[in-house]
Amino acid sequence: MSHGSHGADTPHDFVGCDAGCEHGEGTGHSHGHAHGHGHAHASDSKQEESECSEDASSSGTMVAGLILRGNRCVLVRSLTGEWEGMRIPWLASEAGESQASAAVRAVSELCEIESDEVHVLGLPPVTIAVPDMPISLCALYAVNPPPAGPLEAADVEDPEDLYDWYTFPRAMHALAADPYAIAALATLACSLAAGAAGGLVPTSWGGVFGQEWTNPAFRLLPGPGAGGLELERIECSIDQLVEARSRSAAAAASSGSGHVSTTDNKRRRSTSQAMDEATSDSKAAA
Repeated sequence: MSHGSHGADTPHDFVGCDAGCEHGEGTGHSHGHAHGHGHAHASDSKQEESECSEDASSSGTMVAGLILRGNRCVLVRSLTGEWEGMRIPWLASEAGESQASAAVRAVSELCEIESDEVHVLGLPPVTIAVPDMPISLCALYAVNPPPAGPLEAADVEDPEDLYDWYTFPRAMHALAADPYAIAALATLACSLAAGAAGGLVPTSWGGVFGQEWTNPAFRLLPGPGAGGLELERIECSIDQLVEARSRSAAAAASSGSGHVSTTDNKRRRSTSQAMDEATSDSKAAA
C-alpha cells in the first residue's frame, strides 16, 4: 500500500553522552472508533534494538514511534483517508518483535522514512493509555540535521506530504481530539527533560521537545522554600549518542567473544588433563 511521495527535499528535511559532554544552561482524532480503524490498517503492516523494551509478548501489541529533532516531533497523516487529521505513528507489533523494532517499523512504513535515519533513544517507553488497547510509545531521534535556514521553516504544514514537524504547543493543537495522545506526549516531555539532564537526549536544533511547557511547569513543583525544579542539561548531540551506543555494542561483542574464548580454553585444558591422566593410568597398568 503506497503512502504517497515525500518529494525531492525529504531526505534533507528528515533526518547517553559520555564524559566528554559539557554541561549547559537548563533551560488527530478520537481514540475510539477512529483508533479502531487505524488498528485495522496497522495489523496489515509488515529494526533497531535499544533500552526501549524487551520482546513483545505476542503479535498485535500496539507500538508507536515518535521521531524527535530538537524541540519538534513528527506527526503523520493519511493521504488515502484511513484516518482524519494528524496522529502519532503506530501499528501492531509482530510476534517476537521488540518494541524498539516495532517503533522504527511504524515510522518507516507510515512515514516512508528509512530505518537508518532514526536512532532509538535510551528512555523507557510511555503509554498512550487507550482503553482496552494501550500503545507503547518509544522515543526516536532523527540522525540528520534540519535543512539550512530558520528552524521555524519546518512548522509549515504540507497536506500533500505524509508527515509534518510540530513543536509541543502545535502538537497539542493538532492532537486536540485525542486526549490519550496528549497525555502521553506530556508524560514523554517530562521524561525528555530529565533525559536531557542525564545526557540521554540531544539538546541541539532548538532544544528539547516539550520545553515550552516543562520549563515553566517544573518551576511550579512544590518543595522546600520556594520549591520548583531547575534541571541543568548536559549538552550533547545525536552523533555523540550514536557513537556512544556503537562503542558500547562493540565492547559487549568483544566481551562476549572473550568469554567464548575463555570457555574454549578451559574445555581444551580439561580435555588435555583427562588425556594425561589416561596416559598415566595406562603406563601404571603396564
